Amino acid sequence: MSKRSLGVAIVVVIVLIVGVLWLNNDITKKQNEGIGGTISKNLVTLSDDNPTFDHWGQNFPDYLDMYTTVEKAPEFTTEFGGNLAYSKLIRYPQLTVLWAGYPFSIDANEERGHFWIQVDQMDTARNNKDFLNSHGFAAFAGQPTACMNCHSGWSPWLLENVAKGDWVAFNSTKYWTMIKNVPAVNGIVENSPEHSGPHGGKRMGVTCADCHNPDDMSLRLSRQAAINSLVARGYEKDPVQGVKASREEMRSLVCAQCHVEYYFRPTGEKVTVMGESIQNDPTKKWYNGTQKTYDEYDSWRDGNSPIEVQADGITLVFPWADWKKGQPFRIEMFDEYYEKSRDVFPADWTHKISGAPMLKIQHPETELYSGGVHAANGVSCADCHMPYIRKGAKKLSQHNVTSPLADINSACKTCHVQSEDYLKNQIKDIQNSVAHDLRTAEYSIVSLITDIKNLRDELGKMPEYQSDGKADVKKINAVLKDVLELHRKSQMRADFVGAENSTGFHNPREASRMLLQAVDMARQGQTKLVEIASANGITNFKTSNLGFEDMQKLNPGEIRYKVDVNGKKAGDRYYEHENVNGNPPAALIEYDKNIKPYNHQVIDKK
Repeated sequence: MSKRSLGVAIVVVIVLIVGVLWLNNDITKKQNEGIGGTISKNLVTLSDDNPTFDHWGQNFPDYLDMYTTVEKAPEFTTEFGGNLAYSKLIRYPQLTVLWAGYPFSIDANEERGHFWIQVDQMDTARNNKDFLNSHGFAAFAGQPTACMNCHSGWSPWLLENVAKGDWVAFNSTKYWTMIKNVPAVNGIVENSPEHSGPHGGKRMGVTCADCHNPDDMSLRLSRQAAINSLVARGYEKDPVQGVKASREEMRSLVCAQCHVEYYFRPTGEKVTVMGESIQNDPTKKWYNGTQKTYDEYDSWRDGNSPIEVQADGITLVFPWADWKKGQPFRIEMFDEYYEKSRDVFPADWTHKISGAPMLKIQHPETELYSGGVHAANGVSCADCHMPYIRKGAKKLSQHNVTSPLADINSACKTCHVQSEDYLKNQIKDIQNSVAHDLRTAEYSIVSLITDIKNLRDELGKMPEYQSDGKADVKKINAVLKDVLELHRKSQMRADFVGAENSTGFHNPREASRMLLQAVDMARQGQTKLVEIASANGITNFKTSNLGFEDMQKLNPGEIRYKVDVNGKKAGDRYYEHENVNGNPPAALIEYDKNIKPYNHQVIDKK
């Protein structure tokens, strides 16, 4: 080979090598972009010792940007959702009667996303013992850490490092005690405003580590209650991802860690937990004059320090033992479960007006979705609420977890061929129909509660239902037993659909079936009241049939202090932020007015 030919060959080889290196770099870049854009960035080591999204997001900046969008997103409302945290009690005043005697009857706001859930949990009046004491809830002992399982991304770390892996002790510790132990990370100064904030501090909500394994980012269950309850349904435990399940199943099960009905099951035993030395300071009193046992503040201060105390043991449980793996959920499964649990857990609370032993249903999206058409066709929660999107060369799962209506093209049209307008109108029609059924059920139950109170008053005047010249609650409860059961079960069904965040869309057939049962049970209860009144010679008893205008008379307005307490004056607004617990837009109230009775000329407008 001549020198000229050799030179050309060397140049060709060099060009080929450079081309291969460039191609390899380009491929690597696109691969890295596809998992969040980590190329040319300083990667950090991921572990459960630092579960914050600010830390994990350094490796996955595109996902972090999507997740934190909600923090500064403009407020908006839809007919049945949005991110404006208006008062649900103002929009739906009937809830103040349905939840009478329970803290939700004072404070319940529209949800505003995963980023805010711990902020809102710590700010709510339902977590403020002095405020509740001053509003007639003297028996309220303070929320337990069990409430924190779904609200704080720090929960697994606190379980392992503070409760030392003791599941019962973790749940049984006071909420305000446990939150004081969140460590300062990411350069945050201990007990600084940032340490109390939502970016990695004590008010951090859902985070990457809740759903992803730090070793390979595979999906996993990080919440013990979910693992325990899935095992009760028939799943097998798995040391890495929590239970053995396919990746497609995990794309729903990670959501099922929190989007479920739950309750705090008493263990019947005392357990040693972390307490606060403030309980030994006789100068620290609650509003009602009783001794403080914890400080409603998120940091240790003024000499208050951790001590060991005894507490009644509780554990967070999903009531799923009668809902077996592979079955669609039916509301009767809750009836069966809670009936068998009555000796341990008779009720969440006793209704202040009717006297019925009540169950408060929480966000049961997992249960309702399980029997719907999307679940039957293998569609996961993430397929609709975290659809794949394109960002340049990157294929990303949308981590601004929100309604599919925000991006119908990505969320719905990967399967559906109809236009966006068609799909949007179909969703709206389903939700309008379910909303009509829900309002019908709620108004029927409020009518039943009103009638129970009226008959209670009449029975209490009769000597056979008195003791020492006063109405005997036990005697009256005995004669009203069947009616109180109908109240319990009818409201459980209405509350299920009301608490489930799709306005029935996840399974409209089951939602409507539940609500038809709720109305039927409420009317049965009224019929039984008439029979009881007749049997006792009460001739002036009449049943109620209340509607929208009657409900509006129950409007509680924004939450305000009734007395001077904790530096606040009577009449002061409870929430410092004006965008929380305010009035819903007037258009939504008008919309509800036309839902029940159904004014199709208004509601069906496209």
